[in-house]
Amino acid sequence: MEATFDWKQTFNQVAPQLVLYARQLVASKSDAEDVVQMAFVRWWRRFPDGDAAHIPLLYAAVRTIALDQRRSDTRRVNREAKSDIALPHENAPAFDPQPGQQEVADIVEKALQDLPGQQREVVTLKLWGSLTFNEIAAMTGESINTVAGRYRYALLTLHRKLAPLKEDLLGESSPSPVNILSFPTSKEALS
Repeated sequence: MEATFDWKQTFNQVAPQLVLYARQLVASKSDAEDVVQMAFVRWWRRFPDGDAAHIPLLYAAVRTIALDQRRSDTRRVNREAKSDIALPHENAPAFDPQPGQQEVADIVEKALQDLPGQQREVVTLKLWGSLTFNEIAAMTGESINTVAGRYRYALLTLHRKLAPLKEDLLGESSPSPVNILSFPTSKEALS
């Protein structure tokens, strides 16, 4: 008998990385969670039997849905601004740090937000989404060399910004809330 695809387990494993990726593209954490849910629904409708090999398609769906939502939100905000209706934007943090690591998470999040959008997207997909450069290139429609270059430049920028703060913030025994502070060598960065 053929094994059935475990949707719940797959969601529990992949959703946190997808939410982090979506969080880079939309205004709030709740919007990111909605985007991820919509992406899973699309995936389920397209592949009802499930296939773990199609997980990179989830990232593409998240990207498409998030960009559509962002465009829609921008149009809505512009309409509301013209009609003098003001709605506050939620500024939820992108990371969900361990207790006592909020300061580090805030600094890393700020450094990520300071990156150009295309570099931030590649870093998020590579580090937290665990996608390969081939998968990222296929999803974004860019060449592998372009994607790898964006990743490399982003890591160099983050290293310059965060390296001086690493020892002060983390000390000797405190683990980092994100892997971004452990910089790979140039050969590791391209794998």
